[in-house]
Amino acid sequence: MTTPDAPTLLDARCAGHDWRVLPAFLPLPGMGGLAINAFLHKGREPVLVDTGLAALGDDFLAALEAEIDLADLRWIWLSHTDADHIGNLARVLDRAPQAKVVTNFLGMGKMGLLGLDVSRVHLLEPGARLKLPDRELVPLRPPYYDAPETLGFLDTRSRAFFAADSFGALLPQPAESVEAIEPTTLRDGLVTWSALDAPWLATADRDALGRTLTALERLAPATVLSGHLPVAENGVATLTALVHDAWCAAPMAAVDPHAIETVAEALG
Repeated sequence: MTTPDAPTLLDARCAGHDWRVLPAFLPLPGMGGLAINAFLHKGREPVLVDTGLAALGDDFLAALEAEIDLADLRWIWLSHTDADHIGNLARVLDRAPQAKVVTNFLGMGKMGLLGLDVSRVHLLEPGARLKLPDRELVPLRPPYYDAPETLGFLDTRSRAFFAADSFGALLPQPAESVEAIEPTTLRDGLVTWSALDAPWLATADRDALGRTLTALERLAPATVLSGHLPVAENGVATLTALVHDAWCAAPMAAVDPHAIETVAEALG
């Protein structure tokens, strides 16, 4: 498979026990490309997780409406307000009159700054869960992220873990699952993307990050749903090990020329 030269919507497929992924692939010249995923749970109160790229808006809406009657959509879980996660939110809301946007206070504030309708927000207070008829979505902060409002979740029934930007990886071409990616390609792509998306990892407390990764392993998710990685069907251990080796155990990263300490030293 060759790398596409424009954003491409891929075929929807199963993601773990009872989720669906609506995947896209965004080429990044000279770097390969990045998965851009939205997810859908088609239960008694259907949940859409993120809304894809605006550049693929017509195709995304067609794919979504092939999966579900948007009149039945009840919840839109917004991981954060970056363009690749919120791209079609307004259009989905227009077609889904029952849907509420699940976010936190900062996410709601950023939605308002973007001119989006905050009257349809279901505000998640600290410690609150989204209660569905047959499960709960337990909000949690992923191990790393690029926006402070970011919220992932653990599905208490399927044990699916939505990781938002965590575990994203640059890849040479689209893949159907993490298990289909060559291990070295996965490692290199994950390390490179995490350094770009969360540069603070280079100065993070390694012990604290290690404890976070260990705690995530204790939760034992069956499936990892990342916004920027094909679905991981065999749990989280492979991914946490890659992050640990890159950011907790490896030698310190090269000096960041934009770091305050570096600039202060250069300017004397």
